[in-house]
Amino acid sequence: MFEIQWLWLILMGLGTGIYGVLVGAGGGFILAPLLLIFFHKDPAMVAGTVLALVAVNSISGAITFGRMGIVDKRSAYLFAAAAIPGSVIAPFILKALVKGSPGLFHILFGVILLLLAIRILTKQKSDAAEQQPQSAPVTLPDTKLVRSRTIISKRGQTYKYRFNEGSATAINFVLGFISSFFGIGGGFLRTPILIYGFGFPVQVAVATSIFTLAFPATAGALTHAWLGHVDFFPTFVLAGAGLIVGGQIGAKLTGVVKDQWIMRLLLLVVFILGISLMIQGFTGL
Repeated sequence: MFEIQWLWLILMGLGTGIYGVLVGAGGGFILAPLLLIFFHKDPAMVAGTVLALVAVNSISGAITFGRMGIVDKRSAYLFAAAAIPGSVIAPFILKALVKGSPGLFHILFGVILLLLAIRILTKQKSDAAEQQPQSAPVTLPDTKLVRSRTIISKRGQTYKYRFNEGSATAINFVLGFISSFFGIGGGFLRTPILIYGFGFPVQVAVATSIFTLAFPATAGALTHAWLGHVDFFPTFVLAGAGLIVGGQIGAKLTGVVKDQWIMRLLLLVVFILGISLMIQGFTGL
């Protein structure tokens, strides 16, 4: 019995690792609902365990992007400082919520996934704009909160943009809270916000988002672990092993599988998971 469950954990980690890399959003937002729906694990335990996996993956990604020289490090440190308090507070609120109404977590998670499905649907119509996002620096007034950036990568690529540093930093408190509360990381929210809300170049937004995530994800994971919300074995070890291997496979498949089919399948999977979680949540109320 245990051997079958362990095999499923490895396969789930493998599948979400492959798919997470292909869509560029990590596998946490798929792995977490799968653990809730099929393994019926405690919501707090799922959030803590998956966030611990997200922390490990984000640290690895942060190192890679840092070496590439495309991280806006000043912004990343400011964003992280704003996100860490939210990521530390979230596990305590989650613990109280699960104790009072465990079904509510499933409903809220379902809503998040449905919102993500809407984002995926609209993303397919804006891929061209995403390649050359509107940086909007020219229309920004000169204030103390508006800053200019010039990022030069190791390959010699230059990125110039202006944005409201105060607003971009402040919103990360909310992103840190969401990341730790659901255990799914905040990359799939932070990246489009930086691109479309603040005019970051796409490559810089992705790199900065991952670099930022390493700090609040680690802080949130440690808080979850302190509260006993991390299932180190078998979930963290086996699903984590699958994620690592799946990430390598996904990287090799990037560019081989057609993007349109990847996004269509992702849209279907996220929508089904969202609806399933909401039904399960309302049933548990």
